Amino acid sequence: MFRISFKIYVIALSALLGCESARADEARDALIVQTILKLESFDYEKSSSKVKDSVSRYLQKNVGSEEYYTLVEKFLIEGQLSNLQRLCSQKESNSRAANLLFKIGGKSVIASTLKIVDGGRDNFIKSIGSVNDPEAVSVLQDLLSGDNYKEMRVVIGAMSNSPAGQERLLDLCAAKKIPSQLKQDVSILLSGSVDPVVRSRAAKLIPLPASLGGGSLPPVNELVALRGDSKKGEIVYLRSCFTCHKVGEKGIDFGPALSEIGDKLAREAMYVSIMSPNQAISFGYEGFTVKTKTGNTLIGYVVSDGDNELAMKVPGGAVISTDKSKVESRVPLAVSLMPSGLVSTMTKDELVNLVEYLMTLKKKSK
Repeated sequence: MFRISFKIYVIALSALLGCESARADEARDALIVQTILKLESFDYEKSSSKVKDSVSRYLQKNVGSEEYYTLVEKFLIEGQLSNLQRLCSQKESNSRAANLLFKIGGKSVIASTLKIVDGGRDNFIKSIGSVNDPEAVSVLQDLLSGDNYKEMRVVIGAMSNSPAGQERLLDLCAAKKIPSQLKQDVSILLSGSVDPVVRSRAAKLIPLPASLGGGSLPPVNELVALRGDSKKGEIVYLRSCFTCHKVGEKGIDFGPALSEIGDKLAREAMYVSIMSPNQAISFGYEGFTVKTKTGNTLIGYVVSDGDNELAMKVPGGAVISTDKSKVESRVPLAVSLMPSGLVSTMTKDELVNLVEYLMTLKKKSK
């Protein structure tokens, strides 16, 4: 009996020591990571295998966390390409993982991934659409062939999420290389661009169909008297507002949150803000067009303007930092980042339903 108890004791002690050892290893890995992050001139590629092993273990244990992205972005760790590929495929859109995947692996890695991605393929395409680079856009453009219109719609939606992608879509429309079955998709998507130049060019090349943009809405004083269906209005929000505004945990954090908008705006002001967004641009959300010396264009609003770095939040919610020495120009937009043409994609009933839903979004009483 004593031997059995002693054996169990030894096994339990060994397991406990193993756990303590594992915790000690994790603590050491975390300490190494925090140390190298604080070093301004640390060369990860020339570091010892011991440091790289610690970093690799730490990253594997924290895939997708803020610390993970910070570490991979600072040292551009090629060993994380497979994890970044998975991150791009797991969410509807993961702009941070997609931009790192492109920055580290380039268009060849994106192209090769598209050849093998099965489950999560649409999510991967949507993620890559956030990469504002002509080469990344070219990889997506290659998918606009054949007769798989379902995937092609996903690709067009993805391309519309970056300035480079929008410009490419306009060029394809001008060259008559967009299938007729997809022109309305492009028209609707680009009519909602934050770039007024894109909206103007799209209106000339591919005007909205009469059923959407051709009709006229009643004046605001008449709309205010109408009541809609808030449940149907939520569906309109998910279709037209979700990509820029959050409601609780739903939506993308780009424009002002709408979670308590019903407490802040009267019904008339709600209609005005949707139909004529240029009349009331929220403080802190003034738009800018930034062009870099490498030829990239960023459109969004400034979240940080330091001595050496400019950080902008762009459509999709990603924050992109640019070395000020690489900024060629920064021009304020004369109009709101919220497109005035958004209402053109709705019928009168859809607009009334949307406002009805927004009016229900109020602070919850305790």
